[in-house]
Amino acid sequence: MNLYPFFKRKGYMEKRQERYRIGLIVGNVEDVFSNQVCKGAMDAVEITGDDLFIFPVKYLDRCDIDKKDPKQKYEYQYNVLLSYANSKALDMLLICLSSIGYMSSEERCMEVLNSFDGIPVLLIASEVEGYSCVKYDNVSGFKEGLTYLINKRGCNQIGMLAGTKQNSDARERLDVYKEVLEKNGIPINEKLIVRGELSEKCKESAEILIANNPYLDAIVCANDAMALAVYEVLALSDRKIGKDICVLGFDDIEEAAYMKPPLATVRADASILGYRAVIEAHAILDDSYLTEARKIIVATKFILRESTSGVSDLNITSGQENAEDYKKKLQEMIHMNHRMNIVNRDMLMFGNSNVNNYANFLEAFTIANINSCYMYLLSKPSEHHEYHKWTLPETIYLRSYRIGEEVVELPRSKQRLSIDDIFNNTYLSKERRTYIIIDIYSRELQYGILMCELPYQYYHYLEMVCYQISIAIKIMDLFSIQEKLLIDKEEMVHKLKAENLLLDDISNKDELTGLLNRRGFINGVEKLLALENNIGAKAAIIYVDLNYLKQINDRYNHEEGDFAIKICALVLEDTLGESGIIGRIGGDEFVGAILVSDYGEGDNIKRQVKINLQKYSNRINKPYEITASIGVYEFEVKDGLLLNSLMEQADDLLYEDKKRKGPFMETRRNGE
Repeated sequence: MNLYPFFKRKGYMEKRQERYRIGLIVGNVEDVFSNQVCKGAMDAVEITGDDLFIFPVKYLDRCDIDKKDPKQKYEYQYNVLLSYANSKALDMLLICLSSIGYMSSEERCMEVLNSFDGIPVLLIASEVEGYSCVKYDNVSGFKEGLTYLINKRGCNQIGMLAGTKQNSDARERLDVYKEVLEKNGIPINEKLIVRGELSEKCKESAEILIANNPYLDAIVCANDAMALAVYEVLALSDRKIGKDICVLGFDDIEEAAYMKPPLATVRADASILGYRAVIEAHAILDDSYLTEARKIIVATKFILRESTSGVSDLNITSGQENAEDYKKKLQEMIHMNHRMNIVNRDMLMFGNSNVNNYANFLEAFTIANINSCYMYLLSKPSEHHEYHKWTLPETIYLRSYRIGEEVVELPRSKQRLSIDDIFNNTYLSKERRTYIIIDIYSRELQYGILMCELPYQYYHYLEMVCYQISIAIKIMDLFSIQEKLLIDKEEMVHKLKAENLLLDDISNKDELTGLLNRRGFINGVEKLLALENNIGAKAAIIYVDLNYLKQINDRYNHEEGDFAIKICALVLEDTLGESGIIGRIGGDEFVGAILVSDYGEGDNIKRQVKINLQKYSNRINKPYEITASIGVYEFEVKDGLLLNSLMEQADDLLYEDKKRKGPFMETRRNGE
């Protein structure tokens, strides 16, 4: 008895939940088969109530075949999505293995399949011992079509444009071709069989088949996409399809009925494969007593059309009824493209790497019915070279997300997530969702992913969306590099100025308060942290934001605002004493640094600053109170500390304190 491989996961059989998280790995969703599998799976989860996560990879080892096409050079980057799909947060994976691996060896396909050890797997359109699968009946409909060609049209020179040896569906269809010919007394001629890619890119194979066999009276194709290539080649000859030569396809893609002439084919609806796969996956997850791998066969049917009958079917609609829908979709994509170009323009002309750019991007990334999207980025771009194994980092950062019209930017301290949390975190919608995962990359660099609810009708534009996203993130990265170079340049200038003490004193002081300015504070603290005697000591960064400075300026004039700033500076000097380093780094922002004897002393400093501010407010004759929000971050001094990072940590804590500040208080003095 074969056990499901997914039962390897410890404790899995006891697992139960209201809604499952199902992953779907498909090939390029712009290809008909993958696109239709997605459609069926999306329809099914509307019934099962499960969450669906679609991973649109490309094709394993395709770059080996497409060396002559420079546009394919970086297609391997899409396959990092296989690493994201290898997540414990997913309850089951549905994999179109024969589709993504149709150019690869069986060993390579098994290597990919075995990489998901411990995760439940169900195969779509392929069969591997020990795994449940949902696949086509490659026999009945194809037999019916071939038999029609032989018995009704009298064909006996039937060529086959076969798929690759690695594709199990293509192998089965070739076996059916040989079986039907032998059964009808037609000898097998290997010259009439030419293999090719299972797509429109098999034009060269079609040319070879037709050129080497001038007496062909019929061509059967492993799928409809290959038939499109046959049509293109025959269009250059004087042979009329359906009259002089018959053509038979397989799949019954949407375009088949509208080809000229309409293509006879075998109706094998890939959307049914996706639909049945989800239904089966849900049933397996619901029933822990299922222990044997099951095989579900989706029926096929021969569809007679003019390419084999030679008779025009006037009942076939032209498809013009969908012109308005197509125009609407295209217009929306143009509008989105325009908005994203504006974001990119603004970043180029006025921007920097500030997190607000992520919000601007998500606001621009709007298509009708996109209810949510999540921007997950790596801490820094990760190189991924062809033929080198890429390892997904353990953590990723949720920079920003959008639900409906609301765009949310998380505090820096909240952005870091484990990789498994991508598909299961508190920021995801509580309602059932179908997400598609879009890879973000530029040449050899991986940046992260965008997870969004892209409506199915836009899946054919997914690659364009991927490019737009990647361009935006690349620009942000370039600005980040530029900022670092500017910081390095500024630090070099600081070192030169340090040689002149007088200029150093002038350039490092804040004119209003006499405190250090940002430059002076950074120089002072970096020296403090660099002292050998201080290594191992405990220290604290104190970030202070004077509350309600704008209200004081607006109601009582800027002189009063300046007075409040000076009082805050005086309180910080009194509290930290001569051992502290204090700077004014913005209009109402102050920052301090001091060595402390033990952790927890920072809270005492924060408390004392607020007490001293209250004392001054009670003592001075002013109609307002002077208060501040404070964040204190304690740390151990050691080599490699980055002051900017320490200040950001303190700033995050200040942000939390600011949320608890009271209202602006006005007081009455001298009995008023």
